[in-house]
Amino acid sequence: MSSKTYKIAGDIFFSAAIFRLSKGQKDIKLSNKEAELLELLCNDAGTVITRGILLNALWPNQDNTDTNLNRQILSLRRKFESLGLLEAIDTIPRVGYIFCAPIETITDECPVATINNEENKIVTDQLDDTKKYTRRKYDHYLSKRKVLIVALSVILLVFFTLLGYSLVERDEIKMINVDNVSFYINRNSEKKLNLETRKIIPVIKEINSSNRHISIFVGQEAISYLTIDQKNKKISTNVFLLRSGHPILEELQCVIMSMENPGDKITNNYDKRDTTVRYHSNCRTTDQWVDMTQQNNILTTMDREIIVTKFIAKDSSGNTLFDIDSFGYAKRENNKFIVDMNNNIVNFIGQQALINNKIATTLIAALIPPKQKSIFTRLKKGVQMSNYIGGIIIWPGKEFLNVSQKNI
Repeated sequence: MSSKTYKIAGDIFFSAAIFRLSKGQKDIKLSNKEAELLELLCNDAGTVITRGILLNALWPNQDNTDTNLNRQILSLRRKFESLGLLEAIDTIPRVGYIFCAPIETITDECPVATINNEENKIVTDQLDDTKKYTRRKYDHYLSKRKVLIVALSVILLVFFTLLGYSLVERDEIKMINVDNVSFYINRNSEKKLNLETRKIIPVIKEINSSNRHISIFVGQEAISYLTIDQKNKKISTNVFLLRSGHPILEELQCVIMSMENPGDKITNNYDKRDTTVRYHSNCRTTDQWVDMTQQNNILTTMDREIIVTKFIAKDSSGNTLFDIDSFGYAKRENNKFIVDMNNNIVNFIGQQALINNKIATTLIAALIPPKQKSIFTRLKKGVQMSNYIGGIIIWPGKEFLNVSQKNI
């Protein structure tokens, strides 16, 4: 449990370290699980968190915990309602939950709060010599400028809602949501490839996303997509290398056409430890591809986490193209999980793969350089963006997902 203090809806304070909700002179004690759950929701406020992620975080390696989660959610809702905040936690049917109330983190050092039992209220410590956070009502601090900004935001929200999509910018990644499709592109790719947002929307709307969620990422060297079938707990990840000299919008439309092709597709169970990604030489799917399986092992010591990863690539005939091990130390920065790859061990590389297989050559060239950084950026629904070959979208595997999202 962290030492953060959160300000919710302007006048409700949640102190994670001491399991408390407070508003004015009213304090409410939370159970340990309620506090853990609320902190998870607060850390990802405005983002849907799947039931699987919450269950793994609160009751790891336990079965039949759905009822416990439902009970904790219901209890938190009632406690917020007793403080006058209705609908703080929204349910996304068959997916998970989202924390809807406005929230800000006002402390992140320890100790951050003390309890005055005599006056029965929480007093936050001074964070520095010049700035101290205090509880203020909305009408005391909503300046005309802020009111104008809020009004404009509401107008834009209504406008985008009527158009059927939403646009979000987080870190250096732009996200566009259309129904069950999430489209991502980072700033560097957008600038390099000269892709205009307004031209993307009609293309995305053509995608058939019934009974599945689709995430698409446009990187500097490839377009990748990942589909999640929640009902059957299946994922499918495909990466298409960009063709030289073709407009990026044409490449995107070509990938979407291939997406609808009912041909042979690679699928994984999203609870598995290992994940396999299918790489194509261009946007037109053929019977020539490379499947690269990634096996992650996380070793935790006293003060660091060591990530050991095995990459095994096979062609469409089942022949092994290469087998490479890499290891490095993990660290976290903002919304990113970074692995400093200190060494690579080449167990096997087929000579014919280097000579005749363009895809295998591209994948090997991106893996071999020593002391490179593997950067994983957290997106929606547990999906992550990897900086591999200029940026692709991936499903990291259950164990790696839990570790990479820890304290982010």
